[in-house]
Amino acid sequence: MRFFFEKRIQPLLVEHCYECHSARAKKLKGGLRLDLRETLLRGGDSGAAIVAGRPEESLLIEAVRYESLEMPPKGKLKSGAIADLVKWIEMGAPDPRIGKAALPQIESPISGGRDHWAFQPVTLPKPPAVRNTSWPLSAVDLFILQRLEREDLSPVKDADRYTWLRRASFDLTGLPPTVAEIREFVDDGSPDAFERVVDRLLASRAFGERWARHWLDLVGYADQIGTSIMCMLSTPGDIAIMSSMCSTKTSRWIALFANRLLAICCPGNPSKSERQT
Repeated sequence: MRFFFEKRIQPLLVEHCYECHSARAKKLKGGLRLDLRETLLRGGDSGAAIVAGRPEESLLIEAVRYESLEMPPKGKLKSGAIADLVKWIEMGAPDPRIGKAALPQIESPISGGRDHWAFQPVTLPKPPAVRNTSWPLSAVDLFILQRLEREDLSPVKDADRYTWLRRASFDLTGLPPTVAEIREFVDDGSPDAFERVVDRLLASRAFGERWARHWLDLVGYADQIGTSIMCMLSTPGDIAIMSSMCSTKTSRWIALFANRLLAICCPGNPSKSERQT
């Protein structure tokens, strides 16, 4: 029986199966290895490959006959080769290839995800020592400067007032500052000049328009009517803009948006309570 396996079965497996189902495979297909008796009997993702003594119940025979799976995929085996496999299983599937195969180690996406830095406990790291102690304004700056110094780099100089105002305006509203705003800020020597600029930009409609469009894009919204004729009813776009300008909770904003969409889709005058919402 051993002679039959080594003469007729093993060469067949090596030629037609080992490329995808052995230790030499670049990527093991179906979790099935056919190069050891242990792994052959254990089977793969679809279950046991063979049932010793019962070829008609063996998945391997179904596959080579193309009755369920179609193996080998490059072409069906000749009838003589299939008959040899059937006979071998009828003999009890004798196989002298004794050895231990380690189960494939599959990293769980859950366990791997838990190692991500975002899911680690919050700790208070010790601020690093730096050479240029005059540049950092906060503990965060110390970490930035440490990396810069490690690369033999130096921080750039602080932006002048004109450059800073343009950056803040574009970041928050997507629009450049006006000439009047530039002159007012450049000439403002008060200690809270920067804070008042940021407060003004955050309170502007342009800020609401810039950031509300992300919500409107998300729900695929586009105005089909203007706002000039809407005396009592705001459009969802207006509501999104106002929500972006206020410190409302996301759930509150979604409720407002949904109510107004219903009002648009279902024609009719909104109730007083709806207008107050």
